[in-house]
Amino acid sequence: MNRLALALVRCATALLPDTALRRRYLEQWRADVCGAAELGLSPMRVAAGIALAATRIALTTRKEPAMLPIGPLALAVRLVGGRNARRRAAALAALSTMALLAGVGALLAQ
Repeated sequence: MNRLALALVRCATALLPDTALRRRYLEQWRADVCGAAELGLSPMRVAAGIALAATRIALTTRKEPAMLPIGPLALAVRLVGGRNARRRAAALAALSTMALLAGVGALLAQ
């Protein structure tokens, strides 16, 4: 279960826009997941909270994309439209990925 939680932390860290942030938070969040059992917490629940935090950090940190989105992300940008379309589309993609990973994790846990 810890391996799955640590994999989710690595995926969540990849959402962060800055390399320095990624290194800092990856180290901190790995320690949080590893120390969760000592406090009587589920490592997967801690990892899920980390994934939500990483999504919020990624959405609130401004960074211009290096290239225009293509494929499903471009379709999501067109569908959500508006002023903050890219951020909302990225959040939609991140949440979809988290839901997919949670489903795979649930299947593997059985």
